[in-house]
Amino acid sequence: MADIVTHFGEIIQKECRKNPLLARRMLRFGYRAKKLQLMAAPGKHTTKAAQMAAVQTMTSMIAPLTHPERAAMASLFLPCEPLQVAGLYPYSCEGFGCFLSGTQAEQEFLHYAESEGLPETFCSYHKIFIGAAEKGLMPKPRFILNTTLACDANLLTFRRLAEFFQVPQFVVEVPYQPDEYAVRYVADQLREMVRFVEKQTGQNISEERLREAVSRSQNSMEQFDQYMTLRADKKILGELTGEMFSAFTLHTLLGTPETEAYTRQCLAEIPKAPPASGVRLLWMHTTPFWVEPLRRVTDFNQDVQVVGCDMCFEGLVKADPNDPYDAMARRVVYSAFNGPVERRIQRGIAAARQVKADGVVWFCHWGCKHTLGGAQLAKEQFEAAGLPCLVLDGDGCDRSHGGEGQLATRMDAFVEMLRAEKGEKV
Repeated sequence: MADIVTHFGEIIQKECRKNPLLARRMLRFGYRAKKLQLMAAPGKHTTKAAQMAAVQTMTSMIAPLTHPERAAMASLFLPCEPLQVAGLYPYSCEGFGCFLSGTQAEQEFLHYAESEGLPETFCSYHKIFIGAAEKGLMPKPRFILNTTLACDANLLTFRRLAEFFQVPQFVVEVPYQPDEYAVRYVADQLREMVRFVEKQTGQNISEERLREAVSRSQNSMEQFDQYMTLRADKKILGELTGEMFSAFTLHTLLGTPETEAYTRQCLAEIPKAPPASGVRLLWMHTTPFWVEPLRRVTDFNQDVQVVGCDMCFEGLVKADPNDPYDAMARRVVYSAFNGPVERRIQRGIAAARQVKADGVVWFCHWGCKHTLGGAQLAKEQFEAAGLPCLVLDGDGCDRSHGGEGQLATRMDAFVEMLRAEKGEKV
């Protein structure tokens, strides 16, 4: 399978140099084939919930490639319920950066983006997408919506893409200080965003349907929070890729009936799961799913499980869906990724206790200044809370970054230490 993917990625890169539209059609065909495989043969150890998240995410990648006239580009932390009500497909820059890496087609677009002036230290997820867009692989969206939350690459990436595609852009500015004033400020901007979408599409966004979508969002978040609590005493095997599927489902696809069904399925699997055993890890930040030596440590391992990732739970908030703009704003403002890094660390400590993690992995994705800058403080505070913390340096999607063997070696040593602390045989 790895050889097939490698060959396919090479074809996409080569064809994009000559005929980007043909390369796009080939990419769409490949993603459709992968979706069918996920539906028909998800893998021996893959749970039904994990299969649902993978299929839903794959579907959301195919849609903008198939119907770009109905696609609106949206940053990861943007509330997408208004787009769902308008019948538009959220078009994810970060998602496609991740998927092109999974397709092993990222190097062509990384090199192109850097040749066009983007620095090596720029986030590779964004760099891959910018390169793919400017080389013609990615289709033109109707318009672009983004927040200023978390990633400083947002400010450059989406402005650059709006200029390149010559499409309108709406930016939701999120105040750094998370408080009630910020909630009201963002809620007002989201109302303006809805008027912007209505103007661009010529259709009305029903507030009643918006409330229904936000109600599904709240229910999905409550179910996932409950799942995290119940999972603390259960062993549910998974993989690093699955954490990214779950993160996408609980962000860009939050508010859809499919996401609500996914979190409901997560709860349904709890009673059938065996009791917890082995080393349990909480993962902070994106996952380097492409690093095979690391995946051998974490994926479907009876002795080592990643039991949570903050990319999935950072935005879980309680809110009243009867006021949809306030509810959507709370999710953004009170995200653990907003404000000082201490908020993210404290949310991680609470989550680690919730899922009964034995240790924490803080992954410093190359190009993410927020995560890199908070690494040592995170290690100090997690360990002060009684949670051993491993700081790993790497890149979430750029294979040229290297260091695969070192990542796995350090993870092995960390796991052995945790086993010894638990009194397990090493």
